[in-house]
Amino acid sequence: MVSSSLHWTPQPDPSTTVPGVACTTRGLLTMWAGDELPDDVTRVLGHVHATIGEREEWARWPGGWPDDIESALVDAVFSARAVYRSERGRGTYASVVAWQQTRNRRVYSLGALLAEIDAAGVSGWADSFGNHQIAPRRPATAPLGRSKAAAVREAAWMLRQEAINIAGHITAGNTATAKRVLQSVPGIGYATASYFLMLLGAPGIKPDRMIHRFLQDAIGRPSTNARAEQLLQATAETLGAEAHELDHAIWSYQSTRAQHRR
Repeated sequence: MVSSSLHWTPQPDPSTTVPGVACTTRGLLTMWAGDELPDDVTRVLGHVHATIGEREEWARWPGGWPDDIESALVDAVFSARAVYRSERGRGTYASVVAWQQTRNRRVYSLGALLAEIDAAGVSGWADSFGNHQIAPRRPATAPLGRSKAAAVREAAWMLRQEAINIAGHITAGNTATAKRVLQSVPGIGYATASYFLMLLGAPGIKPDRMIHRFLQDAIGRPSTNARAEQLLQATAETLGAEAHELDHAIWSYQSTRAQHRR
């Protein structure tokens, strides 16, 4: 569910267009002009129908943390290349919910999160959170062995330098800045930065490995992050859905397949 407290002003964004295809932009989604869809979108539509089915059959987007920037950041970073939910009630989601119960504050802010981490120390905070996972090596030149807890702390500090402290500070005008800042933190990549914004209620998708695998199965070749976003945005609009709804349905389908293969 997209938070009503965030106001996304439509802004034409040429980066969401596909070269060679006539289109107009409404908000952050691409609206295709004319009756013909690009071949790749047609293939993705077919794969959606063959795998996750009709919209009413999709796994529902759980809603994110639209008024809680602390949870959005912690969730996004710790969910990278990790089990999010499990049949035994474990995974990143369970850890985030358990940690939320320990907080004693009315306003959720990155400043408060920083104070909490610094009071315990990064390792001590990871102990209390119950997760000492190592962050993915993003970018490829990043040092090995950095903890996700350390990435959370640095990301919170960096965002505050851009005057982003509470959920209401994220708007359509500064999502690009937030992504850039997050990706400058070792251990945080494009998909994690995108997911952080999604959890706060921003339109869009998280082009992680699950999404890329689904699209490769659909069109027969790899996609860039930008192309993945274009394809899912166009597909979602064709189906009358929000991009984050389709993203989650695909992610849920791919995750279930991956668990069954283990």
